[in-house]
Order: sequence, then C-alpha cells, then structure tokens
Amino acid sequence: MSKKYLPTKTNLIQLQNSLKVTRQGHELLEKKRLILTKELEKYKGKLEERQKETKTIIEEGLGLVRKVNIDIGIDNFTNIANGVKIDNYIDIKNLTVMGTEIPQAVHSKEEIKRNYGFYGTNSSVDESMIVFNRVQEKLIELAILENTIIRIKKAIEKVSKRSNALENIIIPEIERNADYIADVLDEREREEFARLKVLKNK
Repeated sequence: MSKKYLPTKTNLIQLQNSLKVTRQGHELLEKKRLILTKELEKYKGKLEERQKETKTIIEEGLGLVRKVNIDIGIDNFTNIANGVKIDNYIDIKNLTVMGTEIPQAVHSKEEIKRNYGFYGTNSSVDESMIVFNRVQEKLIELAILENTIIRIKKAIEKVSKRSNALENIIIPEIERNADYIADVLDEREREEFARLKVLKNK
C-alpha cells in the first residue's frame, strides 16, 4: 500500500527531491548492469577459448595414451601415473567489478616431478605426463571462469531486480504522489485567487 502524503508544499518539495535522487539511483543501476553485462560477455569469450584449448590438449593426451598403451601397456602406465605427485595450490581472491565482489581462484603451477625410472618407459610416457599436467591446469582455469560467470550472472540478476523495482514501482508511485499534491495545491491556489477576486469586487 502506498504511503499517504498530506498535500503541503513541504511534502511536494520532499517528493520532488526524492524523485530526483531515485532517478539518479536508477540511472547508476542501469550503468552498473551494462558494465556487468560487458564483463559477462568477456568471460564467456574466455571460457569458450579455454574449452577449445582444453579439448585440443585432451585429444593430444589421448593419442599419447594410446601410443603408451602399445609401447608399455596401460597397467604399467597407470602405476607410473599414480606415483607422480602434482601439487597445485589454489587460493581465493576477490575481484571487484562495479562494487560487486567476484571470487576468483588463483592457482600456483608447479613443474611435474619425475619420480619414476627410465627402465620400462619411453619418451611417450614423459610427454603424456606433461600433457595431462596441462589438462589439469586447463580444467582449473575452466572452473575459475565458470565460477566467475555464475557470480556475474547473479550480480546482474540482483541489479536488474532493483532497477526494475525503481522503474516500475517506486518512481511511478513517487510521481503519482507528487502529481496529486501538485494538483491539490494548484486547485487551492485557484480557489484562493477566485475568493480574493470576489472580495476585491465587493
């Protein structure tokens, strides 16, 4: 239910000031939504690029695995792979875009440690380890980008709801109240003018 205002000049001035501030707020929210939308498109583009890169690297890795399977057997390769230690430290940082905090994972890359002997292996094993280490890095990057996109989408939805509420509910209500008071005050002025005119003629 809308708030009732007494038809006074003070209330009219307050409503006009409130309308001005609310319109400015709506304009800022629209700018914020535009900037966030541009950021979203940028991250979507990055995600698409990383997906293509990851697919290419995975295909390369699968080709090497097939070669290793022929050379030393998949069981031997699995045992070697299980013994390789790869530590990727992931930390969470916050990126601020138009007042919206977007968590982003930052991971440190470490060189793959070769802790298996040369006996029973060949260069394809080394190449496979390197390629799948790159696959792991790409998957982390994909997770970072997907998380960022989700956060930006939620921020856009929140801004859109606030902007739409201002545009479709709050601003029209303030305008209606201001117009009502202005009409009442105008009518009073006309009545007062007519009364004074009658008194003057008498």
